Amino acid sequence: MPETKETFELLKNYIDEFSIGLLLFDPMKKLLSWNKHALSFLELTDNDLKKNDFGQATNQINETLNNDFKERDLIGFSKPYKLTRIVAEDKNIILMISEASQESIGEMSHELRRPITNIKTLTESLLLGAKNEPEIAQKFLEQINNEVDRLTKLVNELLNLSKIRSGKLSQSKKNIALGSKIEDAFKLLKSIADKNKTQIINEVPEGYEIFADPEQIDHVIQNLIENAIKYSPEGSKVTVKPGPEKGSFLVEDTGAGILESEIPKIFERFYRVDRTKAKGSSGLGLSIVKNVVDLHGGKIEVKSSPGSGSSFIIYLPID
Repeated sequence: MPETKETFELLKNYIDEFSIGLLLFDPMKKLLSWNKHALSFLELTDNDLKKNDFGQATNQINETLNNDFKERDLIGFSKPYKLTRIVAEDKNIILMISEASQESIGEMSHELRRPITNIKTLTESLLLGAKNEPEIAQKFLEQINNEVDRLTKLVNELLNLSKIRSGKLSQSKKNIALGSKIEDAFKLLKSIADKNKTQIINEVPEGYEIFADPEQIDHVIQNLIENAIKYSPEGSKVTVKPGPEKGSFLVEDTGAGILESEIPKIFERFYRVDRTKAKGSSGLGLSIVKNVVDLHGGKIEVKSSPGSGSSFIIYLPID
């Protein structure tokens, strides 16, 4: 059962993204664990489910569903290894999950295939004779190098997101000088900013600190600044400064802005608005940001409207 429970905990991390209620029972029909969406859908609390057996829990679930004016489904099924799961879900959620899963796999495959295809095409061109023309060969080799960098970045983002979402990523929080972290990010992103003629401005005063894991907060800062650059047209400005509360900070740009209807979707894996698709965004950066901030117990506020730029405000608990 420990292995089953561990599998359930991993499953919870994945399932939570799709808002499915999940409950775990042992072979003796004792309720072992549940996720937050099960409580939300069934309008129960942790205390309602603690120490309940299968029958008691099922009675509570059925009573809740029957008394609720909303239509909901209750699905139960057993596996050969004697794990019984009951999933309480909003109607038609299964269809949404199936479509979302297929779309995520399709997007990931597409993003991985694109640089691989480009590398193969360029390599074949070199083998067919382009290698004998120094200027063309040099240009092709530079393009191959860029595609390898792009592929490496995508794989690293996938691995980082997987580690963060697994719930097993250890944290070592401490007070960090935010200004130096931003300067480090500027150096890493300088080539991207220069290519886009974007001016990056650090308005964080010396001595301003946040309480966070140093390595994990790097992912937040770098992805937010890179995202701001990719959202902005040439000649724009990206500014980082303290937020409205102690220990908070914000990244703002003077770009095209985001439609209000798109804001709730931008933290989903592989979600990209048309403007970022044109600039080669993987659609993973903001998902990493959201997961790291959640892991810190913080929150993100987005202020944006078309034509007026965007502002991402990160609130982190203070020590």
